[in-house]
Amino acid sequence: MGFNLNRHMAAGTKVRISQPMEVPTWSKWDDDRGRISTPVKKRLQSMFFNGSSKVSAEIVYVSSETERQRLYRLGQVKLRLREASGTSLTITADPKHLIRSI
Repeated sequence: MGFNLNRHMAAGTKVRISQPMEVPTWSKWDDDRGRISTPVKKRLQSMFFNGSSKVSAEIVYVSSETERQRLYRLGQVKLRLREASGTSLTITADPKHLIRSI
């Protein structure tokens, strides 16, 4: 499991990636019904995992208990990424690579 030290991060906690890394192949984004184009989603996701300060992220509360359990078993959390222009995207990430942002 990926919840060693960061297991008690609550929903709404501002986070950032601890060290820049490539986008993991298992990291997916939620369906936004075509509001954001795929290139923009890829750019936001790669900017977050590269540690860009232009993208802010916070942990999202997952209301579905089955989805919460599935994410817990996989060692993942959902994050909402926001860019200064107002674009937001929800992705999955590993909490052991996250640290609290100031």
